[in-house]
Amino acid sequence: MIRKNKRFTINNKNLILGAACGYNWGDLKIFVKSLRKFLNCRVILIFEEELNNGLKNRLKNYEIEYFIYKEINHKKIPGLINSKSDVGQRRYGMYEYILKNIKRKPNKVLLTDTRDVVFQKDLFQNKFHKSINFFLEDEQILNDTRNSRWLERTVGYKEYNKIKKNKISCSGTTIGNFNQILKYSILMKKYLYLYPYKRPLRHLLILKKVEPYDQGIHNYLIYNNFFKNMQLHENKSSKICTTAYMRKFLFNNKGQLINIKKEVYSLIHQYDRSFYKNGRPIFNFKKLYA
Repeated sequence: MIRKNKRFTINNKNLILGAACGYNWGDLKIFVKSLRKFLNCRVILIFEEELNNGLKNRLKNYEIEYFIYKEINHKKIPGLINSKSDVGQRRYGMYEYILKNIKRKPNKVLLTDTRDVVFQKDLFQNKFHKSINFFLEDEQILNDTRNSRWLERTVGYKEYNKIKKNKISCSGTTIGNFNQILKYSILMKKYLYLYPYKRPLRHLLILKKVEPYDQGIHNYLIYNNFFKNMQLHENKSSKICTTAYMRKFLFNNKGQLINIKKEVYSLIHQYDRSFYKNGRPIFNFKKLYA
């Protein structure tokens, strides 16, 4: 039995758009339940397979729209075959398709990961002064082997060396006005086509799947000034938190994660990768949104 959610009026002024390909309700419930606790904006999740009735009903209960994307098959493009693991690359074509065909154009759009994202506050209540906003992690590109590899094996060593001392920008969350988010989606799709990931021979021999590498292209675009009116938000003082390289976690008296300005983070990304030294999870969202 699905418990009826409290009815509310959807505000179409803002849009949350995310790829949920290959996910079920168990993967999405923390994202959906926490989102609807704080936001009544329009939400569209993108899938590639028909949904079972259970998932359809749960999404309907929370006023979540879904779209089955079957427009393009990328099997002939390296790193862009149809599988759960490469949605990180293919999602930008999905975003472009949705945004170009949407009837009610929103003012602001959040592109976001879904499975490992939780909300603590209404993100759209924050004032973002630039037309597109990117969110930094607490580490330089050169100190992370994966981010270094994603750049070296796509745009090449020369481009990597130009930007390697900059902080990593996470491709899992980007917010901006409609036109800039559409531009970003188009550019990401274009440059992922132009610079497919060059797989090492050993990976080809053992038939290893290509992991998501879109963050390399994401950082290449940001640090090469493709966006003139952008802001890079420091993780420690931002409205969006990416926990991968966080060393210290601050909480208020309600148990909410806060930044160094003692403001509640509106959104936490990668919350399920954070543990105390004894192995206990730092966040209890699995219990909170069971």
